[in-house]
Amino acid sequence: MSPRFIRQGLFFFGLTTFLISCIEPPDFSDIPEISSPSVTSYPTFDDFSQVPKDSLVITVRFQDGDGDLGLSAEERQKIDTVAYKNWGNYEIKTYRFVNGKFESVNLAVLDKLFFPRLKPDDKKSPLEGKLDFSQSFLRSRGYKLTPVKFAIRIRDRRLNVSNVVETDTISVPLNF
Repeated sequence: MSPRFIRQGLFFFGLTTFLISCIEPPDFSDIPEISSPSVTSYPTFDDFSQVPKDSLVITVRFQDGDGDLGLSAEERQKIDTVAYKNWGNYEIKTYRFVNGKFESVNLAVLDKLFFPRLKPDDKKSPLEGKLDFSQSFLRSRGYKLTPVKFAIRIRDRRLNVSNVVETDTISVPLNF
């Protein structure tokens, strides 16, 4: 190999290393922040009963300064139920549109939700990305397509609670 190629390779390697070392990690708050809520619906069928259903995917973007988001299965078994009260680390509240206003709807399936650890290590470092939550609504006998919106918030392992974001309104089949 010619010395010229070796010098160019070392120069390129050195320049790349220098540029990477100049990148500052983002400065996020240690309190989680969520944004850009979206909800996507697609029709499908229940695997067992073949009843039509609407499958929803609710997505939020998140940022957290220390990256302590999510709980492992072992941590969920050991959590302090008083500290987590009546919701896990992911809360979705449902509001249906009735008589010109939104009113809260209690959907038991959304009572206590958890998402897994997003970083396998315990190193304190910024973390950002997207969280997706999937839920299906069966079009069983007596359903009515109802306009709803969802309010979402999350919390980290130190029990810091994020801001609340709301999705746009979407119609889903609900039985009442």
